Amino acid sequence: METVAKAMTGPVEYFRAQLEYEITPAGLKRLLEKPPNNVLVVDVRDAAQFDSGHIPGARSVPLETLPASFYALPKDKLIVAYCSDLACGMSAQAALELAQKGFRVQRLIGGFAEWSRRGYAVEAASATETSQAW
Repeated sequence: METVAKAMTGPVEYFRAQLEYEITPAGLKRLLEKPPNNVLVVDVRDAAQFDSGHIPGARSVPLETLPASFYALPKDKLIVAYCSDLACGMSAQAALELAQKGFRVQRLIGGFAEWSRRGYAVEAASATETSQAW
């Protein structure tokens, strides 16, 4: 993070960029509720974590499988990547990889922990959902 800040000309540019590429749970909830829904939520945690609970409608794309999934992700939607919590760096890594491939992407601040802490809807994977290929 320090390297990114040094590459910019100052704190104003750094924080402006941060606001553009990060989204709060409340902001994501508003986007998901507002038609038309042009957002794809991507959970980059492992499959077991996804199965135990995730943001409704999220796709499970564990970080290590992300490059193989590029072809199946929509270029016409905003992709919001999340992982477990604020300390998890996987969503930032996923967002970087997606941005490098030309996707519009944001990272969910606080991840799944912050989403669920706020009492927003959570769903667990069904056996059918887990076995479906998308």
